[in-house]
Amino acid sequence: MSDDAAQLINAFSALSPEERYAVVVELARISEADAGPVSDDELTVSGAELFSMYDAVEEGVAKPKPGETNSQTW
Repeated sequence: MSDDAAQLINAFSALSPEERYAVVVELARISEADAGPVSDDELTVSGAELFSMYDAVEEGVAKPKPGETNSQTW
């Protein structure tokens, strides 16, 4: 992973859950423009996976180890 990508992930990890959601929605919109339309089924699966990650963090299951970001534990 490039240094720029790692910095992006660290910055994303520092955001509030609401800000993370807004970023994910915007990334999905950008990705759709590049890759074509995303089906409802694909969006449903992606949303379920995203929210299960948030649930795991809230429950303390996916707490990062020292020196890791939350995204590295997922």
